[in-house]
Amino acid sequence: MKLLTVSNFYPPQHVSGYAMLCFDVVEALRARGHEVTVLTSTLGYETETVDEHVHRLLKLESPLDYYRPVSGLCSPIANRRNLQHLRRLAEVNRPDIAFVWGMWNLSKRLAEEAERLMGPRVVYYLANPWPIEPNQHRAYWSLPARRPWLNKVKAACRCAVRCLLHSEWRPVPLRFEHAPCCSGALRDQLLAAGVPLKDAPTIYEGIDVESYARHSAVRRMPASDEALSVVYVGLLVPHKGVHTAVEALSRLPPESLERVRLTILGSGHPDYESHLRELVRTKALSSHVTFLDPIPRAQLPNFLARHHVLVMPSVWEEPLALIMQEALASGLALVGSATGGTKEVIRDGENGLLFGPQDADLLARHIQRLAADPQLCRQLGEQGQATARARFALRRMVDDIEAYLVSVRAHSQPV
Repeated sequence: MKLLTVSNFYPPQHVSGYAMLCFDVVEALRARGHEVTVLTSTLGYETETVDEHVHRLLKLESPLDYYRPVSGLCSPIANRRNLQHLRRLAEVNRPDIAFVWGMWNLSKRLAEEAERLMGPRVVYYLANPWPIEPNQHRAYWSLPARRPWLNKVKAACRCAVRCLLHSEWRPVPLRFEHAPCCSGALRDQLLAAGVPLKDAPTIYEGIDVESYARHSAVRRMPASDEALSVVYVGLLVPHKGVHTAVEALSRLPPESLERVRLTILGSGHPDYESHLRELVRTKALSSHVTFLDPIPRAQLPNFLARHHVLVMPSVWEEPLALIMQEALASGLALVGSATGGTKEVIRDGENGLLFGPQDADLLARHIQRLAADPQLCRQLGEQGQATARARFALRRMVDDIEAYLVSVRAHSQPV
């Protein structure tokens, strides 16, 4: 089977779990003998690059950290070039299926063109709500400026920009004929928002469960005089809610706080990173909170094995976080906000603990409880590991996706 995979990001640029998952599935399908070509963005590369089967040619709508108005001025040219790359690869490779992954920060016109070229032979794997998110241009010009004095300037330019980029305000009527979702929660969210999902089974994401489980064998629960090691791993952006974890530590009674250490592993938006560091300073938590830069993914199993609890304080409806699966497979006690796919997987008090988004008080009570009860920490970890083995094996995910793609090819006539 010949596949043309389209994704906004692709490793080694570890922007999101969605991109890492795309890489895992592509490599697994290639190992099974399928011919897979990847079309992705130039993120992390100075120029357009083609390396074996990976074509890093697409221009993003905007830089990741801050929107640049010049990006809007350049978007018509960038979009035309992106479409040309897609058409050329479709013409040269003649794929059986166009396999669309993350599209945030790419124009949805690219997916529309894939549907025009391939008809019903387009398959989406949806693992975040990009179909209902505004493009970067609309998002920027619809929001107030970060500095009040710029609001008048922005308002004065808004009408002119809308005239210049009128097509960016026009809805893109994607058909989504074949769109497996990473969780039932994401599928229901998209359907409720009016996305016309026609064939949208749930195919849970997958990881190398046994690799994480093997490393977890070295973990030792803390003794009565030792600290509970709590960790957050992921992007440092507001919707991930890392501030809630810091707030929770500040609400622990002094005797409990002395027995807790929080490690924050990740990077993200500079403004939010600064906010978190300032929050740690003002709450007098500097001796309890450590910030670490991202590490290579291959080091993650060993890193997680050195901790006891993973906190996942997402504010948004997290579809199905990859780090949740990795934490479960590692045997960590998972404490997560009851949003999206997290509440679909975690049974409170059985294989993890749940709290409401931004409920720092309940999160603090959960952390305090785990610090005082290592046996509960161990039990939650063991049940979480059983959940990971039952639901999140990468081989199972690839089997399901491969069977789905074969079925679509068999039942869809070329246009």
